[in-house]
Amino acid sequence: MLGPSTALQEDQERSLGRPLTHAVLDLRGLDAPQSAARGIVRRALTQAPELVDDVVLVADELVGNALTHAGEAVDVSLDLYPWGTVVQVRDGDGDTAAVPLKPAPAGDEEVNGRGLFLVNELASAWRVQSDEAGKRVVAVFLYRAGGTH
Repeated sequence: MLGPSTALQEDQERSLGRPLTHAVLDLRGLDAPQSAARGIVRRALTQAPELVDDVVLVADELVGNALTHAGEAVDVSLDLYPWGTVVQVRDGDGDTAAVPLKPAPAGDEEVNGRGLFLVNELASAWRVQSDEAGKRVVAVFLYRAGGTH
């Protein structure tokens, strides 16, 4: 399984803490990468069932966007922390400017264009960044008081 580089993992652990659970899945060449991404997220979040629906939907949207706009999703990773969850989807296209940082909702007649709007609405925060594979979209889900995000 291809995962984030060791240096990236070390930087993430320094800034976010050590994850309770780490899962990564190489999506290249899979017949159903979105289904595989949903499955790994569900399995990894057994300790945080209140986050499952939102994180599964966001992972599905991010993989779908990678397939549609970059031609391939490289991998999906998920880290569960005491404070929340981080899900990342990498693709091989390094054009980070292609990802709008303030996505607008799609119009009623539009078939596409809701993915990043959903990510923006469901995640506590998200960003796009370059990496050695191309780019990754990172979505963060924080627990709120009472145990939900």
